[in-house]
Amino acid sequence: MSLFLARFWDRTILHEEAMRHLGLALFLFALAISGAIAGSDLSSCLDPSTKLDAGGDVSDKELTVARQACAHLQQSGLDAGTRLRVDHAVSTLSDEQQRRQASHR
Repeated sequence: MSLFLARFWDRTILHEEAMRHLGLALFLFALAISGAIAGSDLSSCLDPSTKLDAGGDVSDKELTVARQACAHLQQSGLDAGTRLRVDHAVSTLSDEQQRRQASHR
């Protein structure tokens, strides 16, 4: 009977360890995915703003996507430096949106 309990105990410990490793792997995967999504939003927000700041032009669709990405980023937890860059992009994109609306009147 004690051999049975010893084997059962060993399997339980191995199972718990495997579950911890699986849990850690899933957590790291989710973290990587959320980082990739945030990076995509950051690029979608900042790239069109940078083009406009440099005197370039963006399409209406790009402007809309950029404003949505910036709005999403503003609701997420950003560090102070990134928050400043996103806020500047929001301002630039809003100014461009207002300029386009004024020229269509």
